[in-house]
Amino acid sequence: MNNNNLDALFTGLTGANTEETVSKQPTASPPSVDERKGRKATPSTKQPEERFCTIVSSALLRKIRIIANREGLQIKEVVNAALEKAVKNYERKYGTVDGEVKRSAKDLF
Repeated sequence: MNNNNLDALFTGLTGANTEETVSKQPTASPPSVDERKGRKATPSTKQPEERFCTIVSSALLRKIRIIANREGLQIKEVVNAALEKAVKNYERKYGTVDGEVKRSAKDLF
């Protein structure tokens, strides 16, 4: 982040908003290519996302990190793909998910 952006940020936080700081803020639209990875940015029609916390074994998380790094993906993308596949497999085996059925977690997949 350059100094102009920092100045604009701190000025906005302190409540002093002058024309000079507003004119320093960049007006360019965001790039269509993810500059970090050289990939096209995902379209704005993405499904809404939610955060959640879970606990997994260290060995499993290490492998997920390695997969994400190898494939040039974020960890959340790898985990999301795995969860989607797990839900599809579950629905293929037990039918559409539409209510609560309690089973042992080991029997699910």
